[in-house]
This record gives sequence, C-alpha cells and structure tokens, in this order.
Amino acid sequence: MKRRSTRKLRMKNAVSARDATLRSFEKRDLGSDINAAGTAVIVRPQRPTSILLSDELKAQLRRRGEELGVGYQTAAKMILSRYVNAKL
Repeated sequence: MKRRSTRKLRMKNAVSARDATLRSFEKRDLGSDINAAGTAVIVRPQRPTSILLSDELKAQLRRRGEELGVGYQTAAKMILSRYVNAKL
C-alpha cells in the first residue's frame, strides 16, 4: 500500500477547500451584497461620438486629465457628465 506524504495531503485538502469556497461563491446571488456595499460601477452601453475641439481646449483637457490621472477623453466625459447632471 502506497502512503501519501503529509504535504501532498495538505495541498489536496487546501485545493478541495478552495474549490468548495468557489462553488459556494458561484451559487450565491451577490446582487444585494454589491448594492449594500455601494461600490458597484454600472457599465452602460456607450456609443462613439465625434466632437470638434479647439487645440486650446484639448490642451486644457489634457492638463485636467493629468491632474485626475485619466486621459483627456475621459476627463471630458467626466466634466460633461457633471455639468449635464448638475442642478441649474
């Protein structure tokens, strides 16, 4: 009779426990947990849009994007979204 080493047995048990955790996680509906955490990012379908910008405005957006740590197009989208959603 062949004996398994203790290390291999421990590794097998760890893998089994990890697999059981993964199966439990996959079965669970996390919708309410995600909503409660308030950290979900809702991704909505987006469509490309063309807009003509002056070189000066584009340079300003690039500078603002660097401050925010994003590209100029993302900065423009963030600024536009804030403006459109603001209560005027």
